[in-house]
This record gives sequence, structure tokens and C-alpha cells, in this order.
Amino acid sequence: MNDFTSSLGRVLKQPIFLSVCGILLLAAVTLNASVHYMQLYFKKEPVPQPRDFHELPPVMGHWMQISIDEPLDKEVQDYLGTEKYVYRDYIQVDRCGADLLAYLDRSDKDQKGPPVMDQAAAATTFNAASFDQRVQMIHDALARNTLDRKKLVFAMEAAHPDSAVNLGLTYYTGWADTVAHIPDRCYIADGYEPSSYELKSWQMGQHASGKARSVDVRFISFQDNTGSNRVSKCVAYLFHTNGQYQNDPLVVRQVLQNLMQRYGYYAKIEMMSIGEDKTASEKAMRDFLSVARPEIERCFPDWNKISQSRT
Repeated sequence: MNDFTSSLGRVLKQPIFLSVCGILLLAAVTLNASVHYMQLYFKKEPVPQPRDFHELPPVMGHWMQISIDEPLDKEVQDYLGTEKYVYRDYIQVDRCGADLLAYLDRSDKDQKGPPVMDQAAAATTFNAASFDQRVQMIHDALARNTLDRKKLVFAMEAAHPDSAVNLGLTYYTGWADTVAHIPDRCYIADGYEPSSYELKSWQMGQHASGKARSVDVRFISFQDNTGSNRVSKCVAYLFHTNGQYQNDPLVVRQVLQNLMQRYGYYAKIEMMSIGEDKTASEKAMRDFLSVARPEIERCFPDWNKISQSRT
């Protein structure tokens, strides 16, 4: 032990060792000073949502929610990585509301057999009503019917691929890791295979200045790859990160990794419709997003205020 202590003492007194220690100390002090002076942020501070996704109205434009908001299983939510989410199904009221009422009416009369749509009978009453009356008719029919809501949703999506949309919203903040859970990976893991992959630019009305406003989305068609003959699906998604829309998850990650920015968040907007008709699916999702976007954006932070807060 005495020999070891003696050897260690000689090493600690070596000029080279002392020089290296001095350089490391100087580097640490310089790095800390630089980080403080340049206001660099290696860890993002969370940004709360001003409004929860569940506060989205059940009726937006001519689209109406027909599903029920339900929490995910804990295991699924843990995998999702956030408690800030909502998954809903909306229909275009004027286009498939009569069919929905007929479906529910048949189900009320005979719970034993498969419901049969009597479109002609339902359309007579439905078409004579105002929009608000149509919404109330659907609301009342949904409230009194005991049919499994998921079966109803699937029936409407299958019968009206151009008028039914599944919406998924998720919100992440306080971290700058890989953007998780994108359809490119999740649908493939579920046994689907992309049959087409496109980047789309959708017009979303106008800015206050009168200039046309558009958003870029990723639009993917998926087909079942398991041999189970499951229905084909079309998916469109995009992100809202630090005040801007993006469609590339790698760009989202780059934005979040900006060391000059103290805060960071991103939200994913994902829409899905079933069926082979890509044109009908895209039309439905584009139309839905055009009316839902203002309400969805109310759930995003005011980035101008946040980015100015660097104290």
C-alpha cells in the first residue's frame, strides 16, 4: 500500500498530468460559461397545452363525431408515450347521416340479425330537416341505441369512404428524442404494407392577408400483408412543432434539437379512412382537416409568446 501511495503521489506531481487536469478544468469552465452566455438548452422545458384535445367540439363544420372518447389501455398508453391524445371518428352529416339513422333504426328493431340500411325511408325524413335538426336526430339515435359503437363506425366507414374519417391527435413536449409512432412503422408492424406513398399539398383556406394557405401531408395507402383479407386503409399525417407544420419526422426532430431554443413540443395529426379508393379517402380527409384545423390549432401553444420567453 505504501508503494502504491508513493507511486500515485509521483504521478499526481508530474507536469504532464497537471497540465491535462488544467486543460480539462479550463474546458469545463469555458463550456459552462459558453452555455450560459449563449443560452444553450440541451434539455427542453415542457410546454403545456392551452386546451385539451378532448375539448374539440363534436361538430365541426359539416362533420360530426359518432364515436365515444375512451381511454387507451395502460399498456397501450405507455407505449404511446403520452397522456395527451384523442382518437375519434367523424362522419359528414349530409352525405351519410340518413344511412346512419337507417342503420341504427334497423338495429333498434332487431338486435338479433345484422342491421339492414333502409336508405329511402331514412332519407325522406332526414333530407327535409335543417342541418341542426339532422345533427340532433343523429345525436338522439346514438343516445338511445345499444349497438356496439365500433360496429357502427366500421359500417359507416365501409359504406362511405369519402365521408367518414378517423382522427388521431397526440401531443409530446419536454423532450427531443426520435419522433415515435408514425404510420410508416406502426402499420407495417401491424401487418400492413404500403402500396403507395405520396407527399401532398392541401389548400386550407386563406391567411388573413388573403394569400392561400396550404399544408403538406404524407399520404400512404396500406394493404393487408397477413393473408387475412383485412380492409385496405389510407392514412394522412403531419406534425405541428414549435409553431410550424411539418410532414417529415426527421425535420421535427431537428427542430426540437435546436440548442438555442429553451422549449419544445410537437403534435401529430393523423387521419385514416378505409377502402381501396384513394381519391375518395383523400377528399374526405382534406375536407375534414380544412374545417377541423382551426379547432385543432386552439390546442397548440402560442409559439410567438413562448419563443420570446428566454429568461
